[in-house]
Amino acid sequence: MTTIRTILLLLTVAISFQLNAQIIKNLEVTGGWSHLTGDNGLDGFNVGSSLWFTPRVSVGFDYDHVGDTTALTPFALTGNGLFTVKSKMQDWLVGPRFFFGSKEVKVLRTLHPFAEVEIGAAHLSSTVTQVGAASQTAADNAGTWLLGGGGDILLSPHWAGRINLGFQRTHFAESGQSRLRLIMGVAYTFGSRTIK
Repeated sequence: MTTIRTILLLLTVAISFQLNAQIIKNLEVTGGWSHLTGDNGLDGFNVGSSLWFTPRVSVGFDYDHVGDTTALTPFALTGNGLFTVKSKMQDWLVGPRFFFGSKEVKVLRTLHPFAEVEIGAAHLSSTVTQVGAASQTAADNAGTWLLGGGGDILLSPHWAGRINLGFQRTHFAESGQSRLRLIMGVAYTFGSRTIK
């Protein structure tokens, strides 16, 4: 009985090492600058990861953290004092990314266009401050979805420059908001991506 348990344990360990090696080979990490329209335009960063299932299909996870501080200077001229609006938005999105055939672009090497659909959650907080008055803060959580696409410019078998442009829909304060999301960054794939 002990021999069977030992053999099963060794098989389980061997299989798990092989699965872990395969998962790491198919893992990709990304990062870059992010911009969202709306709320005076929000800028920040994006980090993410994805897991490749085939050379043309991956499932990605994205986290955006964007914000902006705007001074409403026309109110300072009216005698009401200076108003400042500070907005911060975070979102967590997950969904599939579908790559199409590569295109040869003379300056940009090999371009791999893709389309993506992601769903998730978002958090928006805003603080309005007036000189000589108490600050007012509001925050909300909401569901969000994104429909977009972009392209990878392969720089080496592991590194790619990436640009994403998408239509993002949020539902804060029980009403819908439409935004455009632009991300410019890099992607590193642990396994080798063939340049086709």
